[in-house]
Amino acid sequence: MTRPFLFPTLLLGAAVALSGCETTNEDDWLGGDRKPFDQAERTCEEQADRIAEASGRPAFFTECMRAFGWTRRSDAD
Repeated sequence: MTRPFLFPTLLLGAAVALSGCETTNEDDWLGGDRKPFDQAERTCEEQADRIAEASGRPAFFTECMRAFGWTRRSDAD
């Protein structure tokens, strides 16, 4: 038995979960001597999600990536 509200609820939950993530592309970053991009990105996203104030997450994410040896390219948006 399918419940008509289940799919919209799951879809909304996924959208909310993804809205807090810093979307990144490895091509927008330079470096990576300390940790591979995918690992650094995953670690920094998990830590940034713990910050209560959403507006502080992008700056934290950038600094976290820097700690792993990645810097955002100046021409990346």
